[in-house]
Amino acid sequence: MHIALDQYLLFVSIVTLIVVTPGPNLFLLLGMAGNGRGTGLLVTLGFCAAVLSHVALALVGVGAVIATSALLFTAIKTLGAAYLMWMGVKSLLSLRGKGAALVPVRQVAPMSAPRAFATGYLTNILNPKPAIFYVAAFPQFLSAGEPGFYATGIVLGLTHAAIALLFYGSAALLMSRLARVLLRPMVGRAVKAVSGVALILLGGRLLLARAPS
Repeated sequence: MHIALDQYLLFVSIVTLIVVTPGPNLFLLLGMAGNGRGTGLLVTLGFCAAVLSHVALALVGVGAVIATSALLFTAIKTLGAAYLMWMGVKSLLSLRGKGAALVPVRQVAPMSAPRAFATGYLTNILNPKPAIFYVAAFPQFLSAGEPGFYATGIVLGLTHAAIALLFYGSAALLMSRLARVLLRPMVGRAVKAVSGVALILLGGRLLLARAPS
């Protein structure tokens, strides 16, 4: 890895702050608290796979195209915003019905492994902000054409994915430990309502995001 230790630690600090800041990933996991620990971990793996995809796109130059093309940026952010808002609406619609308050969250049909992974992946890959982050960050930590450019970029991406896996994986496990509380009907409804509204608002904020000038 051709990067100084202090620069690497700076990258770790920046990425950690990005990961732990509440956003779509955390609210998505919260809304899926009733689907079980396995679902949460598979969604988390989807997050990590999307991180690595953004890194790969940045390394081969596609990320720069997204960052500089207003049309492409708008198309991707619109799809991402629509997906987040759709997930939020689904969460809110699950609260419908006179007997909904009496239905425990655990009665929600379990999510299949491919669907859980795809949900986490799509939540991240349809967000153009990570692509822009890497386009902006990579030049600060490595230079194109230097020895080990791709290797160093991959190490930075794996570091980001590892931090995401640790944080969101821990969150998923914590939620499974709190299942007895989260699965109570009234608490479950509150969780679904909060996560649904949050995802809709985050989708709206992404929709209003502007391409970097």
